[in-house]
Amino acid sequence: MKYIFTLVLLILIKVTIAQDVVNSVGVRAGGGNGFTYKYIEDLRMGFEGIAGYRDHGFQLTGLIEQYKPIMTDRISNLMFFTGFGAHAGYIRNKEDNYVIHNNTLYVTDSRKTYVVAGFDGIVGFEYHFHTVPLGITLDYKPYMEFFGAEFFRIDLWNLAFSVRYKF
Repeated sequence: MKYIFTLVLLILIKVTIAQDVVNSVGVRAGGGNGFTYKYIEDLRMGFEGIAGYRDHGFQLTGLIEQYKPIMTDRISNLMFFTGFGAHAGYIRNKEDNYVIHNNTLYVTDSRKTYVVAGFDGIVGFEYHFHTVPLGITLDYKPYMEFFGAEFFRIDLWNLAFSVRYKF
């Protein structure tokens, strides 16, 4: 067992040294607010994880992304990316209940929790600064999900802006 652990550790070190890897962590604001972690290899393929807050609930999203540099004369660290993934979590909806008793209207509210799961797509632009270890992202992430308050839901207007610290 000790030899297997050592072998796996050596392979991971070799893979990390041999590739240009960018790790970054930050915040995402807009559609699906939360914290985001991004791992990019050789500025071509990447993985993004988002832990977000939505509709009084919590959601985890995992995305696989492919990057293409946009080469211009003045900007060298701008990239276009596309990808897909999935999400799972829960949401809470507030429902008002109306009761008429002796000609008086009573209003009560209750919260219901629903499990959600679905598929995501993502398209965006990412820029890495030369002088400071920061990256900014503007992305469009439509999704479709199952379960929840409605059995099937599509959200086509999910835009967000992210700021990440690179390490």
